Amino acid sequence: MNMDDWYQYVLVEPRRMSMPVPFEVAQIELTALPDGPKLAVFGHEPQYYAAQVRPPTTCATTTRRPLLDREATYYTVLKELSKDRLNGIMETSLPTSAEIAERLSPTHGSMTSRAVDAHIKYVSDKLRLPRGANRDALVAFAIRSSLVSLHS
Repeated sequence: MNMDDWYQYVLVEPRRMSMPVPFEVAQIELTALPDGPKLAVFGHEPQYYAAQVRPPTTCATTTRRPLLDREATYYTVLKELSKDRLNGIMETSLPTSAEIAERLSPTHGSMTSRAVDAHIKYVSDKLRLPRGANRDALVAFAIRSSLVSLHS
């Protein structure tokens, strides 16, 4: 995880072993000056379990990112909120709660913009985003984490 930007992280590949640091190559700036000295750090080459060997069970203290129920209304709201970004349209703003409620009204009855806001807040809390994280941060996190996709 990048400590300067909480939303940057790395997904770990299946069967990856001994990964105390998520970067194999890193660049460290030794001063705050843009032209200051830099140090390149190279980590160990990744190791993988053999296909027939089962990886050890995870420790009980590790926390897993909560899974989203793809059948739930909150997931439909998140997908509708993320639709433009998933289609590669980055220059427009995200849809408002009223627009999402209008788009979902044929399949979800009389959904209101307040209900959409409640679903968005629920997903943000479920994903443990920092308080006050905006909708752009939620969409970016959901897409980077592969929680939503065009085909889900």
